[in-house]
Amino acid sequence: MKRILLLILFFIVAGVNAQININIGAANVGTAPVSSFFSYSYVQQIYPKQEINANTAGNITGLTFYVDPSSTLTESSNWTVYLGHTSKTAFSSGTDWIPAAQLTQVFTGTITRNNNKVQVVFTMPFAYNNVDNLVVAAKENSPNIDINNFDEAFHVYSHISNSTLYYKGDRSVVDISAPPGGIRADYKSAITISGLTSSAGPACPFIMYPANNTQNVSLSPNITWFPVSGADSYKVSIGTSPGSVNVVNQQVVSGTAFSPSAALATGTTYYLKITAVSANVESSGCSEFMFKTVPAIPANDACSGAFLASVFPYSYTQDDAVSTTNNSGNISVCTSNGDTGMNDGTWFKLAGDGSQYTIKVAMPSGSSFDPQIGVYSGSCSNLSCTGTVDNGGGGAAETLTITTVSGIDYFINVGAYDDTTDAPENTFTITVTKL
Repeated sequence: MKRILLLILFFIVAGVNAQININIGAANVGTAPVSSFFSYSYVQQIYPKQEINANTAGNITGLTFYVDPSSTLTESSNWTVYLGHTSKTAFSSGTDWIPAAQLTQVFTGTITRNNNKVQVVFTMPFAYNNVDNLVVAAKENSPNIDINNFDEAFHVYSHISNSTLYYKGDRSVVDISAPPGGIRADYKSAITISGLTSSAGPACPFIMYPANNTQNVSLSPNITWFPVSGADSYKVSIGTSPGSVNVVNQQVVSGTAFSPSAALATGTTYYLKITAVSANVESSGCSEFMFKTVPAIPANDACSGAFLASVFPYSYTQDDAVSTTNNSGNISVCTSNGDTGMNDGTWFKLAGDGSQYTIKVAMPSGSSFDPQIGVYSGSCSNLSCTGTVDNGGGGAAETLTITTVSGIDYFINVGAYDDTTDAPENTFTITVTKL
C-alpha cells in the first residue's frame, strides 16, 4: 500500500513539474491570445525554442493564459486553438501569417476563467520537437464583446519585435486559411505550457543590442537584453577572442542593461556572452555574439589632414567616416537647395591647373547615408565657396564639376547634408576625374 501511495504521489509531482512558466507575473494587457474588445479575432504568437527552454522534446497537453483581475470574458469565450512549428522568430509584415497547413488544431470549445486563469486542456497532445520555435494561434468566434477597463483582458510581456501578429474585427469569424491583414505587436501572452519539462537552468537571454555581427558599435555601448522568466540576475562576459573574458569576466548584473566601465578599443572585434542565473543555477549553452567597435578618427577628419588627389582618375573608399568629429561645427561657406551649410565630414585636396574636374561620391548598395559635397578654394583657415551639391537623398550619388584656376588649392569636403546638426557620416567612395 505504501508503495502504491508513493507511486501515485510521484506521478502527481511529476505532472505538476511538467510545465514551463513564461513571464506569468506580467501585468500589462494586450491583444493576445485573443481580443476581448472586438467580436472576432485571430492571433498568432511565436515562442522561440530558446525562450521555452525545454530539456527535451515532448507532448504539450495544454496552455494556461492569465487574465487581468478587473476583466471579464463572458462574451469572448468561444475559442479554437492551434499549435505549430516554425523557424521564424518574428513576423515580417501584417500579412506574414504562418499558413494554416503548418498548424494543428488542439482545442475548440468554450473556455472558462478560474482564479484569473484560462486553462486550455487539449483534446490531443501536440508533439513539440524542441528544435523549432513554437507557434501558438487562437481564434475567438463569439459575435459579442466584453467591455473592460483596459479594453483587452489578458496579461502580456514585452519581447522580440513583431513576435505577435493579430487581427480583430466585427464582421465575421476569421478563416485561418485566408486571414485578413493584421497588426504586429512587440509582446506575447504570459503563458504556462503544460507537458514539457524545463531545463535545469534558466533560459539564455535574448540580446537586444548589439545584434550579432553589428559593426560600428560605440566604444561605451549600452548592452541590453530581454528579461528571462524566473531569472534573478545575469552574468556578462566580453573578450577579444572567441570564449575569452579578458575585458569583462562574468560580471554579475541585476538588471537587463550593462555598459563596460572602461571604453572599448577602436576598430576591435569583441565577443559577448550573457547568461541568466536563477537560484544560483546558470543557463547553459548560450550563444556568443560578435560585434566590432567604431574605427579610429579618420586621418583626413580635418581640413588640415586632407588627402591629396594628384593622379587622375583619383578614387578612394572612406570606410571609417562614421568616426568623423565635425571638428568646429557645420560649414556655412556654401549654400545649396535652401540649405545654409553642411556637416564637416572628411577632406580631400587638389591643386588647380586650369582644368575641369568632376567629383563624384557614391555609396555602397543598401546605404542610407545622404552626402553633400562642398568644394572650397583658399586655405583651411580662410575657405571660399567654389561649389556644392546635395541633389539626392539617402543612398543617392552626388556629382559636381568645377573649373580650377592654376596655382589655387581646392579643398573637397564630403559630409552629411544636414546644415544644423551633426548627422553621422558613413562609408562612401569618392572619384575625381580630370576632364
